[in-house]
Amino acid sequence: MPKKMLSAGESHQGDSWQARSGIHAVGVPVNLEPIRHQSWEIINAILADTDPEGSEIRNQLRRCLSKNQGNPERALLMHLMSMPGRSEPAILD
Repeated sequence: MPKKMLSAGESHQGDSWQARSGIHAVGVPVNLEPIRHQSWEIINAILADTDPEGSEIRNQLRRCLSKNQGNPERALLMHLMSMPGRSEPAILD
């Protein structure tokens, strides 16, 4: 199955990411573009890996991306927090 590489440009569809993220500093939206860009780089590196042992990890990341469309930094955070070794599941509002 071909792997689709994702881009930061895909995250600009629909509503403003700042409105969706809900992240503000003292009422002023925070510029998350540097973190968003780094998140896409990390996500793409994980999804580009072809090691069969990492297939479930890649599937988990895809599920997080699906649940957090247009918000790669949140998807990556949810993915990392769901990895083995965590004592409790991640809860983000």
